[in-house]
Amino acid sequence: MEERRKIMTVSHYLGAYQIRKGMQDDGVTSPSDDIKEFTAEFVEKLSKLPLDDEIIIEGYSFFDVNKNLIAKIPVPNKAKSK
Repeated sequence: MEERRKIMTVSHYLGAYQIRKGMQDDGVTSPSDDIKEFTAEFVEKLSKLPLDDEIIIEGYSFFDVNKNLIAKIPVPNKAKSK
């Protein structure tokens, strides 16, 4: 049986991370400063890409269809070793 993967687009992640950023800005959630910075930068970068482009995730990193790194989620050292 062939494995099928769901294609996730810039539009999908931009929408989700705009909501997260809004929640962070409003104080509804309070992640670490590293995560807040990541979220703001990720939303900014995604907003400049075509909405129907595919986003590829490998590990903690997000890539565009040309395998250019868009962003990497900051992860504490303990989580990296798991």
